[in-house]
Amino acid sequence: MTFLERTTDVRRFRHWPGHIEADYIYTSGIAGETFFRELRENGRILGARCPQCGTQWLPPKLFCETCFRETTDWVEAPATGQVEAVSVVHVDAKGKPLDSPEVWALIRFAGFKGGFVHRLLVDPRKARAGLRVHPIVKPRSERVGAITDIVGFGP
Repeated sequence: MTFLERTTDVRRFRHWPGHIEADYIYTSGIAGETFFRELRENGRILGARCPQCGTQWLPPKLFCETCFRETTDWVEAPATGQVEAVSVVHVDAKGKPLDSPEVWALIRFAGFKGGFVHRLLVDPRKARAGLRVHPIVKPRSERVGAITDIVGFGP
């Protein structure tokens, strides 16, 4: 029986036994590189703006998802953002209990599509949607050009 004869009924595919190597390197790309360089060197959060439709993206995107044009303009995000959703975490990524709970939030900035999921530096009892927050960035000497250069967002 040939391969085609064995695979004509796609309903028979439930799994594929075996191993597939998937070695890869993920890079932040051109937009991410610009974003992280600006964060490291100047402690600023930059987004991208589409020159055609004016949509602003944060984190920045190289191409506009609205009109598919290349985003060539860089714009600084407002000094404050707004919490859209919160989650209080009591265990780490491996399931080990944390000494004290952490608050994580989806933070959006006015005028931008997208947002960040990042640590919220507030007492868990005060964490709520609608809270106005600003990024707290590490001192210049400690920044490396990564999202962790933002310690978290505080009220």
